[in-house]
Amino acid sequence: MKRILIFFSITLLCATCSELDKFEGVPIRQYAHEVIDFSSQYSSTSWAATKALGEENVYPNHEDNTNAWASYTTDGQREFIVLGFETPQTVHTIEIYETYNPGAIDTVFIRNESTGEWRKVYSKPARTDLPLESRIFAIYFQETTFLADAIRLALNSPAVPGWNEIDAVAIGGQRKK
Repeated sequence: MKRILIFFSITLLCATCSELDKFEGVPIRQYAHEVIDFSSQYSSTSWAATKALGEENVYPNHEDNTNAWASYTTDGQREFIVLGFETPQTVHTIEIYETYNPGAIDTVFIRNESTGEWRKVYSKPARTDLPLESRIFAIYFQETTFLADAIRLALNSPAVPGWNEIDAVAIGGQRKK
């Protein structure tokens, strides 16, 4: 009897909690709209941080391409890029278009639009075992209850040899009605 009571109590608690966290908005998927900050870029025109904005234009090709963001050096230091989005939204999916030497991304944060606080949504060691081909690095997690307006990608560039190029970044979730 105790087991049944505990089961129903946990079920009721979970159902109640999920209703409290539910955000009622309009589905949205958008690409990064602005560069907020970056550790380095190869130049201000070719392989510039701004090349990570908007829709993918290198993917699905795996190549060293001036239309993707690349750091100033191949493996000199850890790197990062901070990108902003035009419409604040909840987030449950992040898609990062890695088009050259993928796998260096080891940490991803999203920024709460109203508080400015960063929330870590992904953290794993850099992948050194990936094939040399482009990929859409998709990260899925429980949808945020806050609206996000920016993303920060941290790369362990020394762990994955060669330039680690990013073509585009998109997020999926909901915007306000």
